[in-house]
Amino acid sequence: MKKTPRTSAAIIAASCLAVFGINAIPAASAADVVTITLGASVPLTGSLAKEGLLTKEGYQFCQEKVNALSTATIGGKQKKIDIVYQDDTSKPDVAAQNLSKFNDKGIKLILSSYGSANVNAQAAVVELNKQTMVDSGGADDAIFNKGYTRTFNVMSPASEYATSMVKAISEMAKPKPVTMAFLSADDGFSKTVTLGGMKAATALGFTVIGPQYFPNATSDVSAALNKIKADKPDVILGSVHFVEGVAMIKQAKELGITPKSFAQTVAPPILDFATTLGPLAENVLGSSQWSSVVKGQEKYFGKASNYASEFLARFGHEATYHNAEASAACLAMVLAIEKTKSADADKIKTALSALDVQSFFGRIKFDSTGQNTFKPMVVIQIQKGKIITVWPRAIAQAKMIWPYVK
Repeated sequence: MKKTPRTSAAIIAASCLAVFGINAIPAASAADVVTITLGASVPLTGSLAKEGLLTKEGYQFCQEKVNALSTATIGGKQKKIDIVYQDDTSKPDVAAQNLSKFNDKGIKLILSSYGSANVNAQAAVVELNKQTMVDSGGADDAIFNKGYTRTFNVMSPASEYATSMVKAISEMAKPKPVTMAFLSADDGFSKTVTLGGMKAATALGFTVIGPQYFPNATSDVSAALNKIKADKPDVILGSVHFVEGVAMIKQAKELGITPKSFAQTVAPPILDFATTLGPLAENVLGSSQWSSVVKGQEKYFGKASNYASEFLARFGHEATYHNAEASAACLAMVLAIEKTKSADADKIKTALSALDVQSFFGRIKFDSTGQNTFKPMVVIQIQKGKIITVWPRAIAQAKMIWPYVK
């Protein structure tokens, strides 16, 4: 069969688009549509699998929303996005290798892994390959102190995770506690969180105990707890992920350690925290990158409350901040693509550098290092098994319950 000029042109266009990681949908089925391929290496197995699966859900939700609602075009063709996933097994070397594999396939636009160690490894590869990455899972300030120019983090920096809870306790706890003990996993992210929290606690007049460190991803933090038991701290603040956070609450109970409050990073906003611990989770404080009451809206997700209700309908569980930050990273990438009408990694990098949007996730804007230093964090508390925003006061859903009562 003889090729028509239209068919030949479509083949040439598809070949050119592939260079930028864009695959044209076959002309016979959708001649006026192009699909932009994003690469996402996330931990679907290993120690970060729980957070990694939430990250994937957030990416997937964004993809579905954008493809259903977008009217933006590239080269006169309707834009769609596709996300290709690879499991990095929670290992930084695999997370980095997967990005090189994406690059070999011409995929230059990347959505990050979860976990600062993974994202740190990826950022170096992104810089080398001249890819462009939006980060939804690596908040460690150290990633952004290396002069990288191609990684953009939608989250508040790691140094704010514990600091936000210290500020909330100082402002809202009556009577105000005196002593605050810091326990932390020994990974880079958790250490950055801890140092930021200790600095804030000292500045606000607390007596700081610790820090005591324990191995990352451990299910036994009893040695660290025993070291601070005799001090009888008013607050135990843990820089943890899910497994360590659950272990800390359980083992404190077993050891008879009863502070006025537990406060933790990462773990309490995960839905399984409350269901796993049951009554032991009650009144635990947590820092969160997002809640359903944060301010801001845009054309794809609307307000935070819209995101929450629609996510629940789609996935059958409440949205966590891990879901929301992943959707926000995907959103940032999409908005940059729409701004440039291109999938060229250099043009996307420039557009991300200039991005400033009030979204369902709050403000998304990047400083000169690629961090989002413009978005505050929120503090949540487990109240009657529910994740409730208690700080800042302006968006609080309920008052902070104080002291910690069992």
